[in-house]
Parts: sequence; C-alpha cells; structure tokens
Amino acid sequence: MTTLTIQVDDKDTDFLLQVLKRINGKIVKTSKKENLLDGIKKGLQEAKQISEGKLQPLSLKDI
Repeated sequence: MTTLTIQVDDKDTDFLLQVLKRINGKIVKTSKKENLLDGIKKGLQEAKQISEGKLQPLSLKDI
C-alpha cells in the first residue's frame, strides 16, 4: 500500500473524495481546517446538550 499526501483546491475536494471511494482509498490525515470545523461542531453539539440538560457542564474542579 502507498500513502500519498496531496493538496487540491477546495472546489476539487468532493471530486477527489468520490475517486478515492471508487478505488477503496481512505483519508489518513485530515486538514487543519477540517479538524477545526469538527471541533467547533462538537462544541456546539455539547453546548446544545448542556442547555437541554442531557449533559453536565464541566466545573473548575474538572479542569
């Protein structure tokens, strides 16, 4: 198996992901932007769960 690191324009990302799926490829490392967006998304989901009472907020002792 060969591991490649490539850089493509944002507009070409969807096309590249479709090609990778067709050849059973997988993404080993995601972009920093995607990691940041995933973290924000997770934080918003946790904030929603806290406001709904489904998740307990962290206290200063937890940190």
